[in-house]
Amino acid sequence: MRISSKFLTELAKRHKKTLLMIVMTVLITIVIQTVFSVWLSENSDVYLPSIGTIYTLNVEVYGGDLKELSDGQKFLDWGIIYPGMEVNRSFNVKSKSNVDAILTIKPTNWTFKDLTNRTINFISETDYETLVSGFIFTSNSNGTLIRPTETLEVTLTLKVKVSSDFIDALIRNNVKNFSFDIYIDLSKLN
Repeated sequence: MRISSKFLTELAKRHKKTLLMIVMTVLITIVIQTVFSVWLSENSDVYLPSIGTIYTLNVEVYGGDLKELSDGQKFLDWGIIYPGMEVNRSFNVKSKSNVDAILTIKPTNWTFKDLTNRTINFISETDYETLVSGFIFTSNSNGTLIRPTETLEVTLTLKVKVSSDFIDALIRNNVKNFSFDIYIDLSKLN
């Protein structure tokens, strides 16, 4: 099927207002998203200091970006992160198992705090879920085979999504910082 230029010209004349409205809507959307992105990158009120506490089973973690409290508890300081930002933290994981196993790394127990450093009790479970889903946590070694006494260099990545729902939930609940636990352990091979 071949479309003639006469047909396209006639279509453009007949639906000129509709086509103009579509073009204007696309342009306005692009401008609004650009302005919103620039505002987020420059607005000092939308940032989140954050900590990830490390809990281990059958592995030892050390070195790299790990920090340690006086009681020996290890953690990662993710620093201050902004929507749209991605942060990497690396450290070593050594197997304490006597058999081959699969390394499992997962975040859990997300806690959000307000300006007075009090834990926020969410009125809406949806807000909590929106905030947790606003973070993308990945590891270059999750699911990796690790042999007895083997050491792997692990890199964890935390990325913050840019979405209006996420930003609205941060503002609505006056979230000023957050923390979460990172569980690192070994699973048996199937």
